[in-house]
Order: sequence, then C-alpha cells, then structure tokens
Amino acid sequence: MLMLAFALAGCVRVHAAMALGSDDLVSGTIEIATVQTKPEDTGPPLTVSAELTDKVTLTPYAADGYVGQTVHFENLSFDQVRTLSQNLSSQSAKYQLNFRRSGDIVSLAGSINLTQLRPEGVDVQLKIAFPAQVGKTNGRVEQDNSVAWDAKAGQVTEFSATVQYSDQSGMSWTRWVLIVGAGAVGTALLVLVLALVAHRRNVRQIRQSEYNQSQLV
Repeated sequence: MLMLAFALAGCVRVHAAMALGSDDLVSGTIEIATVQTKPEDTGPPLTVSAELTDKVTLTPYAADGYVGQTVHFENLSFDQVRTLSQNLSSQSAKYQLNFRRSGDIVSLAGSINLTQLRPEGVDVQLKIAFPAQVGKTNGRVEQDNSVAWDAKAGQVTEFSATVQYSDQSGMSWTRWVLIVGAGAVGTALLVLVLALVAHRRNVRQIRQSEYNQSQLV
C-alpha cells in the first residue's frame, strides 16, 4: 500500500509516473506538492530510508504555485516500492498499488482514496508504462503501452490493468510440456521406425542365407 504524504487541509498535487520492466523492476518519479501559502512553505516533508538511498533521490519541486519534492527512483523491486511507500506515508490520502505476476501474466490493482480532500486545487495523476501491450484496464490507454488515471477529490478512484509479457526470458510450463511431449512422441516414432528397418534387414539376411544354402545343395 502506498500512502502519499501531503497536507489534508491544503491543495495538493501528486503526479506519479512509473515504468514497469519485464524483470519486475520499477523506475519513475513522483511529484508531491502543496500550494504555497507563505514564503517559508517548502511542501510536505519527505524522508527515504537508508536502504533505498542508492536508488532513490529527492529534489525540490516548484511549479504553478505548488511547492514540494520530486521523488526519483530507479530499478526498485516490488518490495522496495512498498518500502518507499512506507517512507512517504501519512493519513491524508491512501494510494494502494499492487502488482502481481502469474506466469507471463502481470496484473495491477489498486485505488486512490481522496475522500478527505476538498476538490479545490487537487491535481492527482497516475501513469504507468508497461513492457507489453495492455490487454484489459479501466484506465486511459495511451501510446507506448501506457495507462493513465486521473483521481478526483472526495472519492475513491480504482485502477486496474492486465498485461501478458512476451516469453523472452524463459519458457512457460504449458509450452514446455507440449514441446517435451512432442519430443517424446517423436522419439517413440523414431525408435519404432528404426526397429522396423532393423527387422526387415534381418529378414532379408535370413532369406539370403537360406537361398545361398539351397544353391550349395
């Protein structure tokens, strides 16, 4: 579960853009900001645990009157994404994100709960790029196998997507069984053919031997 940190009462902006690789590693950026109400405002405070400091960096963000930070991350495993989400946690809004792999099928399911936020100034977007064509989703399909969602304040926005990866790194169980089965059948047929050929050769040799012996008598 990913719970993004921003103030409950203020206007917020969260732009999350992620790319999921066929190796189940996730890279991307998350812009987390609130409207600046006074000069010293710097946005929601964010921290990253020591175990992620080599893959996650924070940089200041300021645009359109919003101030905060941009979280950059690269090659995070699913577990590391969950750890990062815990680092960015607050009770203001809940952002659930779950990836699941089953063979060549990868599914995404989650929701963004913004029921406690007022509509004014809320700008929350999620975009995820997949390494293969998206088969089914409730989001907006864009180019380059990307899906986008726009979350609205005062409600829960659910999102889902299903993708079938190309079989590049390995062979699926079904294909393996079919190939092995076909190989076994082919081997059995080859053995049968060789046996028939050997049998016929033996018959010819016996008949030739009998003929030669009859000629000597």
